[in-house]
Amino acid sequence: MAVFVFLALSISDDLLAYGSALLDCRGGSWTECKSQLASTRNQRQFEALLQRYYPSTADDCHCAPTPSDVPCCCERSPSQTATTNGPIDEMSTESLDSCDFAYHEVSSPGSVSLDKSSSTEVVHTVENISEVSPGLCFVITGTIQLTCERFSINLLLKNGDVALHFNPRLPQNYIVRNCRVKGCWGKEEVASPLSFNLHRGQRFAVQVLVTDKEFLICVNGRHFNAFRHRLPYRKICTLEVKGDVREVAVDQCYMECYPQLELELIRQQTPEATASAMLSVPRSLPEADGKPMPYTGVLQEPFTDGRKLHLYGRVKLLPHSFYLNLQSSAYVWPHPNILFHLNPRFGSVGGRHVICRNSWLNGKWEREERSENMTDFAPGKAFHLQIACTDVSYQVSLNDKLIAEFVFRDNPRLVEAVYIQGDIKVFDVVVETPY
Repeated sequence: MAVFVFLALSISDDLLAYGSALLDCRGGSWTECKSQLASTRNQRQFEALLQRYYPSTADDCHCAPTPSDVPCCCERSPSQTATTNGPIDEMSTESLDSCDFAYHEVSSPGSVSLDKSSSTEVVHTVENISEVSPGLCFVITGTIQLTCERFSINLLLKNGDVALHFNPRLPQNYIVRNCRVKGCWGKEEVASPLSFNLHRGQRFAVQVLVTDKEFLICVNGRHFNAFRHRLPYRKICTLEVKGDVREVAVDQCYMECYPQLELELIRQQTPEATASAMLSVPRSLPEADGKPMPYTGVLQEPFTDGRKLHLYGRVKLLPHSFYLNLQSSAYVWPHPNILFHLNPRFGSVGGRHVICRNSWLNGKWEREERSENMTDFAPGKAFHLQIACTDVSYQVSLNDKLIAEFVFRDNPRLVEAVYIQGDIKVFDVVVETPY
């Protein structure tokens, strides 16, 4: 009897996992169900190996692989109603971390496979890496060959386990992140807020910054995503580059802030200029060039009482949500304080949308405020969003109608940057001065 109870307890988690997998694929084909079960079995095996060989890491990073196909909105890294990279215990129970709002890149139907190789040849190796600590940044540059299908950058431990596997797949237009323990791969992460920007025949530059909780990855000068540590990063000793790339070079340096970018200064204008611009903007929006997303802009002066932030944009055709942060710096790391996080969510039908507000202070999300309103947000429709700084609060208006208010939780003079991400196209961001 005791043996039976022991066996039942030992396999109960597996039975639950497999049962959940079957529920997830209900209504699908047998092939889909078989694939789901195989993926679940591989994940269970990976978690068992992780617990066996890296028990403290497994306990600390209860992150190992969460689904990466769910869009989200609130911040986890500086960031899927469950994002792939962030610790749930660091967020408010209702706000997910903003900086990893994620969606799948759509693969190009015109992609043609030109690669005739296995893409597994090691083309560059850096060995005997020592003193891996937060702030260490690996900068990998090279040229993507014209026949490239995929390439990879791997950070390896002494025993051959892979702490980070960074794997761009050019025909599919996405980048896989993963890790490997004793030959067993974990759950892939493929979501990102940044459009795929690696192309055959062109140069590439990838930065991998080590922080105490995750790797931050920058692709061609823009923050791409984060990958939560699953293995102990201090044991990394080798970097290797594989696949169809050439002229590869690797540099190492320590950084005090990330990423190092040239940032846009947000234009300022008088109330008279704003009123004049309002007359022409609605007609020019559909033809205007949008700003690169995610968008980061730096304020020229403190955002204080009497100033207004104007965002001119258009909602995408299949929107989930977007968010706008007023934050203490333009950097992803160290994580800035977010004095105001505005997050409209479009999940409701009939024109009613949930408007979430929050702040990230002292390393965590504060209490979230939310309301459900009828708004002018609609798929494919242009909009004018205004955030006015008063003496006590931020007042949010959409197309000149007040939709939300957020009372200050910190000094508004600390705001230095604006960060925007999600399912909108941004045409212009302007600060209106009091006079």
